[in-house]
Amino acid sequence: MAITRSTNAISALYGRAQSHMPASIIIPKTWLDSYEDFVKNNTSQVSQIESALRSLTYILPGRFNESELASESLHTTINLLSTYHTSLLPPPSHPLPHTRYTSYQRSKSKTYTCSSTLLRTIQYTELLCEMFFKRRGGDKKRWRLIVFLEFVKVVCRALMLKVTGWRTGINPATPEQRASEEENTSSPPEDPAIDELSDEGPVARPYKMPRTHHILSPLPSAQTPISSFLSTRIISPDAIRHASLLVRRLTTYRAQAAETLYILRPLIYALAMQRLQGKNRDWRPWILGLAIEVSARQLAKNEIRNQPGGLAGMTAVEKEEWNRRGWSVAWWGMRGAFYENVTRAWIQAFTGKMKGRPLLDLVAGVVDDYEYLWNEYYFSTATM
Repeated sequence: MAITRSTNAISALYGRAQSHMPASIIIPKTWLDSYEDFVKNNTSQVSQIESALRSLTYILPGRFNESELASESLHTTINLLSTYHTSLLPPPSHPLPHTRYTSYQRSKSKTYTCSSTLLRTIQYTELLCEMFFKRRGGDKKRWRLIVFLEFVKVVCRALMLKVTGWRTGINPATPEQRASEEENTSSPPEDPAIDELSDEGPVARPYKMPRTHHILSPLPSAQTPISSFLSTRIISPDAIRHASLLVRRLTTYRAQAAETLYILRPLIYALAMQRLQGKNRDWRPWILGLAIEVSARQLAKNEIRNQPGGLAGMTAVEKEEWNRRGWSVAWWGMRGAFYENVTRAWIQAFTGKMKGRPLLDLVAGVVDDYEYLWNEYYFSTATM
């Protein structure tokens, strides 16, 4: 009986408090709705804030105790928020080929949507998770986490490879909210000369065809380069291709083997490093990982050359991914035995020469701070 009276009293008290509280406090959902409206109505300001905070994370390491953890926490939060903000915004009227392709695959398959979202989330949080595990459980648990995350990423990429019909994996696998060149330059820049010529005839004004009533765009003034004017009216082949054709299928066994090797490389390298944890100067894992990646790239290159058009016949999405994978090979200079035996000494000698000099000393300090991340954490140099 006493319990019933207490429950009724608490309910009555909560009801009176609820009647005097604003609706936005009673219903947290309205907070989220208000925030989403703010993001949609202030896209440029939100982007500027994200860029400013992201720039701040580049100078935080080494500034105070646990600074690398604070910096990575901020960096991860900003990236996750940026992804959430992108999902709120409407698609651009002229999306880039990458956005068209990834949006099409996500709309076509729930498996692709879940896999790409999980993969992107892991890529944003993996370094932060590694930092936590190293502090809590030491190297043994840290390497278990690394292998587990690499295994999950392999599964995600394998699922996306299957549901897309054996098409080359694109990184990032989610759409990016970037305006295309057509959207940014769809109209020529305003030229004060146009206003000056506005009374001289149809050259500076839109012209309506007398029979078809079709309106022609105004021609540029004499001061506007004709090449830049014409470039804004060009339609690329990728702009009229169907989204599914922006990345071609891997139809041969060698092409499929190349993509499979590329997907498996991070997991194989992580397993090799786990077996030799604490022995970063051992060359075997580094040679194995680099050999797999170079072999996969060479196989893929031979297959591309055998296709109609060769390298020149690749779409914009394929070229972007091909170039990104090429640049990622350079990161092997910052990993494993090569970094411990070669690169690290070069970096230390380089920063040593800059110390004590105006401005250059600041650069040397930043490089020294990041050297700690390259020395201690596997995911600080991961490219997949």
